[in-house]
Order: sequence, then C-alpha cells, then structure tokens
Amino acid sequence: MPLFSIVVVHYQGVNSQEVFLRGIASLQAQTLQDFEILCYHDGPLLDPALDFPVPIIGSEQRRNDWGHSLRDRGIREASGDYILHFNADNVLFPNALEEIAKEIGRPSRLFDRQRQPLDSNDIIIFPIQMWGLVKFREHTLQMKGKRDFYLILTGIPPHQLNIDCMQLVMKRELWLAEGGWHDKREASDGIMYEEFAAKYGYRVVGPVLGAHY
Repeated sequence: MPLFSIVVVHYQGVNSQEVFLRGIASLQAQTLQDFEILCYHDGPLLDPALDFPVPIIGSEQRRNDWGHSLRDRGIREASGDYILHFNADNVLFPNALEEIAKEIGRPSRLFDRQRQPLDSNDIIIFPIQMWGLVKFREHTLQMKGKRDFYLILTGIPPHQLNIDCMQLVMKRELWLAEGGWHDKREASDGIMYEEFAAKYGYRVVGPVLGAHY
C-alpha cells in the first residue's frame, strides 16, 4: 500500500497533451517514490500516437463537470493512505511528496488544555505558485493563460479563492467517510476543503511545493 495516491484528471481536453505530459513528468521526478498515479481522461480522445508513460483510464466526455466525477472515481479506486488531487496543468516540485511525508510523520506541536493534539495529520496543506493570479485592491483576479506573473497561494485559511484543488492532501479513509468528491460545483474544492479543515484540523508545509499554470 503506497503512502500517496495521486489522482490526475484531464477533462474536456482543456489542456494540451504536452502540458499533461509535463505534469506526469513532475510526478515521476519526485524524490520520494512511495506513491501510485491514477490517471483519468474524459474526451476528446487522446492522440494514440503519443507514448504516455502511465496508463490512462478514459471515459465519456462530461461538460461542466470540471473533472469532479473523475476525482471521485480516483478516490474510490485508490489504495494509498493519502489522496493528492492533481490537474493536467499542475506541476509538483521534486521534493513535494518528501516534504509532505515529513509533515505527516512529525509529532504534534499544538495541544488543547487536555493535552489532546490540535494539529492532526489527517490533512496536510502546502503552498503553490498560482500563475495568472493577480491582486487588484481587495479583489483576486485570475488571468487565464498568463505566464508572466503569479501569486503564492498558501491555502491558509483554506477557503474558496484561497486554496487550489492540489493543495490539500487528506487521508483516503476520510474522503470515503465524507462521501468522496460529492460536490460537483466548479468551486467545490474551496467549499469542501474549508469544511474538512474545520472538522479534522490540519498541518501546514512551509516551502512552496508546486505550481498551477
């Protein structure tokens, strides 16, 4: 049983196959190799002429599903202790899984008055570079396709517009207890992640460990 199951989704063909391969290459380059990759794609069909380094499970095309049905399938078919969700246009830096595993394994630092730990290792949150994101006064704006600027998303506090799908790593048993990826709205990651963090607590990794383009 691996420590991590990485659920990779490519939906509606919104990213090129070259971008998809870039993300997979970033996973294969991890310094910690205690993981499995579960890769899903919903139409249009992938180019059979390209040599993909991992098996890809295809399904029918779902408009306005945002890849959530594929994420839910990955949760249920995973065998790892923890689930990390990964989109086709994401990149994990080489030490990402190693740093997350260190955070999982460290002793608790925060306790309540009864000496019960407050910083559960059920959930780990890590910061990323969010390319194309810009602050304008009190607003956060996303400029699709921009490659010349980014913001650091810490994911803290973990609420909508402040955390990306890839930033929260949670125990698979908790995903199943919560009914899998049950919210199919476009912004469901921020909605569910805020609820999960409030319910189970979380730990935070310091270094930036990935990028969303």
